[in-house]
Amino acid sequence: MKSTNNIEDVYNRYVDDLFTYASYLGFDKETIMDAIHDVFCKLGSNQQMLNDVLNIKSYLFKSLKNRLLDIYKGKKHDFEISDLSTLEEMPFNINVNVNVEDDIIDAEEQANIRILVENMLQSLTPRQREIVYLRYIQEYDYSQIASLLNISVHGCRKLLSKAMETLREKYGTLIILLLLS
Repeated sequence: MKSTNNIEDVYNRYVDDLFTYASYLGFDKETIMDAIHDVFCKLGSNQQMLNDVLNIKSYLFKSLKNRLLDIYKGKKHDFEISDLSTLEEMPFNINVNVNVEDDIIDAEEQANIRILVENMLQSLTPRQREIVYLRYIQEYDYSQIASLLNISVHGCRKLLSKAMETLREKYGTLIILLLLS
């Protein structure tokens, strides 16, 4: 990251993506805004971190997810070891906010495609929806996704492969065309 970037520029560049990602994880607006604020306060207290981070977007996503998990844990009064598996399967709900080129497809076709993609993605597990979102919507590479999800790169590839296999089995090659467009 170049040293010419400041906290305000970074915030303005990534706040919408961060908010969208956190909302897909199922958190309410106030919690999301608090968590984003906490992440940027931490950055503001040590601006040198901006220069030390190789991929600021990946760093922000991971920091936000960690902060949200901390908030989630703090709100649970009876947090038990068995609850740890629940954290691995946090709900990841993609609404109809899939990026489709507005200039190419008219409004009616776009609405139909969004509904179709949303229905397709609902057939996946929350973890699979999250990895599809990170790979195809946010365009993260496997190492970034693996870091964010706390899994190995091999595990990341396997999870995405399983998600795509599930979609292909249910919907054929149509899903590939929709995700890659």
